[in-house]
Parts: sequence; structure tokens; C-alpha cells
Amino acid sequence: MSSLIRFCWCWTLLVTTLVRLSPAALTATDGEEPEPEFIDQIGNVTIAQGRDAILSCSVAHLNDYTVGWVKVDTKAIQATGRRVVTLNTRVSVENIPGSPVWKLIIKSAQPDDAGYYMAQINTDPMKSQMAYLSVMEPPNIDDEATPSIRQIRENESVDLHCQASGQPMPNITWKREDGTNISHDSCRHLNDNNIQQQQKDLSLTGTLPKGYGRFCIASTGRSSMGTYLCIASNGVLPAVSKRIQLVVLFPTTIRAEKPLVGAPAGVNGVGLECIVEASPMTHHLFWYKGNYSIGSTQRYSLTVQKINIYTIKMTLAILNLREEDAGLYRCQAGKSEATIRLYIHTPLTTTTQSTTVEWTSIATETAPWKQRPARTNSPSNKLFSQTSNMVTTEAYRSVTLYQHTSSDEADVFTSSKKPAQDVIYKNLSFHRGQSSSSPKLAKFSLVQLLLIPSIITSFTEVIWFFSCNR
Repeated sequence: MSSLIRFCWCWTLLVTTLVRLSPAALTATDGEEPEPEFIDQIGNVTIAQGRDAILSCSVAHLNDYTVGWVKVDTKAIQATGRRVVTLNTRVSVENIPGSPVWKLIIKSAQPDDAGYYMAQINTDPMKSQMAYLSVMEPPNIDDEATPSIRQIRENESVDLHCQASGQPMPNITWKREDGTNISHDSCRHLNDNNIQQQQKDLSLTGTLPKGYGRFCIASTGRSSMGTYLCIASNGVLPAVSKRIQLVVLFPTTIRAEKPLVGAPAGVNGVGLECIVEASPMTHHLFWYKGNYSIGSTQRYSLTVQKINIYTIKMTLAILNLREEDAGLYRCQAGKSEATIRLYIHTPLTTTTQSTTVEWTSIATETAPWKQRPARTNSPSNKLFSQTSNMVTTEAYRSVTLYQHTSSDEADVFTSSKKPAQDVIYKNLSFHRGQSSSSPKLAKFSLVQLLLIPSIITSFTEVIWFFSCNR
């Protein structure tokens, strides 16, 4: 009996082995499909707010398996296969039949859509990949945390600050609305240790720690007054700005532009001007002459001109100036005042003086070569005595010598308008009997004019000396 059992058991094993090794069984084993798998890694996606976000994965050998999408942080199923599960109407799935690419599309992405997303294949065990969706948010300045106006007394410290948000966190820069260059203080005069730690990154460009902007002025002056712009930017358009007006308070001051003004009677329009600086600006502006208030009339015109945010110019124009308008005027702004004295003067008259022109003839005599004249009667002394009387007269400032005749007579022109140093000779001959055919103009000083007769006499004496020695 036991032998029969052993025989049946062995026969069963043999048949089973033969069945497994049969071609039909081998064909069935070779026909099994491989399991699906991801081809590439899903990439992270970064987009600006309002743009469409697309997450895609590629799966091979999917067959009857299904691809699903899950938002990791909320564990909310977005889609399975081509069917959308989430209630978010901006989410959709895209797959072309026969294509290994599966796409999860989020239209008009918002900051809440940012986070990790998982693509799953429902195998056993499950296969999955994750990718991060980053939604860049344009900067936004918190109006409640950023005051629109700051008031501070002159010479006190002040800090302007604004709070901005965005993805990524924005940088804050400061500018003046009027374009004036601004300098930055370190804010160390303020007792805020946390903010002081942030100010270590302060640069000349005005860039502050991300998300928080602070601009400090250690000692405010009148020039610090104005409108400042807090500008937030993070690379996502558009950049935004916030206007912050800084008002520096100081008492009213007034000064006269010209404390003393003079004009002739009859002038149609004389202006008296006063400069007023105040913050806040006063509206109590008055003009007085003596104790009487002046208002706009046919002869008085009152105007106010704004120069800058804290300076104005008061002008009192007096028409058809009269003698009785002279006196002391007062300009008043609030409790401050300045004085201007107006006086009437006689108009300047211009007198024209006639110019006297005199022609003087000076005879220059030369002694014969055989007879040597005395030194006291030399022509040089005669000419010197005559010309000295002429040029020492203050009315005659210059001497012009024209061409003389053959008898060595020289015409001298004197004028009160030319300097005494200018002397002009025309075609002057130094030798007897010698004349020049072409006139030539040369300029000499008065000293040279006085030396010419001496030179002529000396030259004549030399000729006489050599003649006598013969």
C-alpha cells in the first residue's frame, strides 16, 4: 500500500513538472506586462501670481494602472486619471491618449496654491514623485502699519517706517518725491534693539532688511521737510510705493528782502518784499504804514507767492509813487514782523561836457652848423618849456604830432579825452632837407617826445665838430 502511494506521488510531481516546462506555459509566462514606472523626475515650478502653473510627469508601461495627483500639505486629492476630484474649478488634468505625459494644470495660480504636489501610481507598493510649486507674489505695503504723515519738532530725531509683504520678501528703498538726495542715519539713537540689529545691513542705496523698511533722521531741520517714498520691490511686477509726508514744526520767522528801498517820485510800481518761514504756515499776513493797516486799493497791490513748502514771499506794490508815500512800512506774519523804510530821491541827471580841441604850432629851429648855439637857448629847452606848459594843463591829456613842413614846423593836436602817454608822430624827419614820400604812423611816449629835440641838437653838434676839425 505504501508502495502504491509513493508511486502516485512521484507520478504527480512528474506531471506537474512537465506541465510547467511545456511551451504553452512558457508562452504564458513570457506574455506578462512589466509594472509602470516614472521616466523622469518631476521638476519644481516657480511662477508669478496670476499665471498658469503646470506640473507634469512621464510614466512608462502604465497599462491599466492610474496616475493620481495629491496636494501634500492638505492631503487633498486633486485628480485620478483624467478625472478631477477637487472642488477647485481652476484645477484640470491633461493627457493625450497614448502619451506617457500627464499634466496637472492650475489656472491663475494664487499664493494659497503654493506647496508640494505628489504624483502617484496605484501599484503595490505605490510609486510616487513630488515637486514644489512656488507662486511669486508682487509686493504689497501694509497701509495700517505705515503712517501717511509724521509731525516732528525741529532738531528732534524721527524714523519713518513701512511694512511690506510679498513672495519673495521685498526689498525697501527710500526716495524723496522732489528728487532731492537723502542721506541715511544709523538709527542708533532709537531704543529698539531688534531694529538696530537689522540696521547693520543698511547701505547707501537705502536698502533695508527684507519686508521692513526704516529711514531715520537724527536731527530734523527745515530742509528735511517734504514727502518721502517707501518703495517695495521683489522682482515681480508691479513694484509699489507709499507716500509719507514729514512735517517739521518750527515758529514763524519773517525778514525784509531789502530793509531800505529808494525810488524817484512818479515811478509806477515800487515793490516792498518780506520773506516768511513757518510750519505750520500762518494765514495772518498784514502790511502797515505807521499804525495804519494797508489793503489792496487802486494804488496798493498785495500779493503772496509760495516759494516752497514752508516759505512764502509777501509783496506790497505801490503804484504812482508820491512824496507822501515815503516812510516806515511794517510786514507782519502772526506775531513776527519786519520793517522796510521807503525814501524818495531826486532822479539823477546826466550832463554833457563839450570837448575843447586846440591846435598849437611849435617852431623847431636848428642853428647853422658853423655857429654853435648856447645851451640856454637850445631848441630842446624851448620845446620842453612850451610842451611842459601844454601837457601839465589837466584839460589836455594827449598830444598828437602830425607831419611838419619843410621849415620843421610841427602841428600839435591836443585833446582832453586821450591819456597823456599816447603821442602819435606822422612822417617826422630828423634831418634837415630830408622828407619822406610815404607817411608812416608811429607811437611814442611823452618822454620820447621831449627827448627828440635834444637828439637833433646833439646830432647837429657832432656834424659841426667834424666840420671844424677839417
